[in-house]
Order: sequence, then C-alpha cells, then structure tokens
Amino acid sequence: MIVVTSPSAVNNEAAIINAMFNEGLELLHIRKPDATAGGVRKLIEGINSRHYKRIAVHQHHEIAPDYGINRLHFKEVERLRHADGQITSLKQKGFILSTSVHSWESYEQLQLMFSYAFIGPVFNSISKKDYPAMKSADELLKKSGIDRVAIGGITAENCTDSLLKHFDSIAVLGALWLSEEPLHEFKRIQQAWNTTGR
Repeated sequence: MIVVTSPSAVNNEAAIINAMFNEGLELLHIRKPDATAGGVRKLIEGINSRHYKRIAVHQHHEIAPDYGINRLHFKEVERLRHADGQITSLKQKGFILSTSVHSWESYEQLQLMFSYAFIGPVFNSISKKDYPAMKSADELLKKSGIDRVAIGGITAENCTDSLLKHFDSIAVLGALWLSEEPLHEFKRIQQAWNTTGR
C-alpha cells in the first residue's frame, strides 16, 4: 500500500507520516506540485531518515540524492516530455522509477525502465471532484516487469472490490488527507487491504 501526500501542506504532516511508517506504511510518494525545492526539503527533513529508502519524490528530483532517496516518479506529461534515453540513464544510475497513466492503452505502451505505474482513477477521484473513473479493461494482461498500482477514489470500503484483483497494490490520497484523522483512516484502509492477502 502506497500513500501519496496531500498536494498542499497539512498540519503536523511529517509527524503523521512518521506515525504511518511506524504502523507499517510500505511506501510514501511526496507529491507537492506547487512546492519549492525548499518546501519539499522541509517535509523530507521532518521524516525520520530511516524511512528515506521508502520515499519517492514527484517534483524536484534533483534533491533526492541529498537524502539517499532513490525513487523518482514521473507524471504522465513529464514522461512524454523526457527522452527515453534520459529516463533510462536514471535507471542505470540505480534509481527506481515509477510513472502515472490514465488509460490501459498508455500502460501497455510503457517502456520497461519503470518498475511500477499508477493507473487510474480506478474509482471516481476523492481529491479531484471532476475526475471520473477510467474504463476497466479486464482482458489486458499485466505488462511484464511493470507492477500495476490502482489510484483514485480508493477507500477502506472499496479497496477489497473485485476490480482491484488486476492490481499489485493501491495508492491512497484523498481518503486520508481529506479526513479528520488521517492516521486512523490509514489504519482502516491498511487493515481492509491486508484482508485481500496481498
């Protein structure tokens, strides 16, 4: 299970993230599209350094090595803007790369330099109100080497939905950060997801 940060600042955000790691969070994606590099640094520095190997950054990739962070995420438009050679070079340097896609066709066209891809929204998005679920495509096989991570509208109530049988993991955002108690909501989703046996 992956947690994606709120795009905007959250009170006690680093403390909440540390608590989630202590409760078994597998992977955190820091997504702060409007933050400066300094803002991203401030959040990272509030997180216990023992967790840095389980952090991916979406923006300001250049600061990742300063913290021993070796996971970089490319949103879809960034992936399409970069030359394949640039991204391949990062993989050759030891970075674990991920990306986002919004259709099964885009997933099928991904190059194998990516370890996993966020695919969605699987359900109607919670954090982006006008972002409806994409169409399911059960017949498409998993592309060898690129894990599927479901994102979009995932809650404790629907994370066991049969639709998610086609995915290797889930990523949650809105259900956590729009709740009154993100840590409590994290535990609820984590418990429900763990019942699926993944």
